[in-house]
Amino acid sequence: MNLHTARWLLAPVRQLRTRRLMARHGPTLAYDTAWALITLHSAPDETTLVRAWARESPGAAPGIHHDRWHTLSQAEQQRRLRWLRRHGHSPVQLLQLDAGLIHSTGLHVLDWGTPPDLAEGDNATWPHTPETHERP
Repeated sequence: MNLHTARWLLAPVRQLRTRRLMARHGPTLAYDTAWALITLHSAPDETTLVRAWARESPGAAPGIHHDRWHTLSQAEQQRRLRWLRRHGHSPVQLLQLDAGLIHSTGLHVLDWGTPPDLAEGDNATWPHTPETHERP
């Protein structure tokens, strides 16, 4: 099967995973960025496709950036705390993508900032930046 056919057949699965990531992460993750992250996670050999897209859609500085916890609404803070208690890391961090890979592709990713209770205590595990990408 050629690459074009494979992309066409897998498009609905990728779109479903993209929408799930957006719902889990919250309103700060745009569809295009979520799609690129899912593409890098599920098909690392398509890194050149993500790089080409990022070059055509220049935005802010590439890399993983963190939002400010204190600027979030109370409801969003509670939602994130529930997620962190359950999963330990943000949805983007659970993809286990290398920060260098994200930077090299030109993506600008706004990930969750450090919650205040972790900023003082156990900050050794936050933010988690895995060194390598592992396929499931």
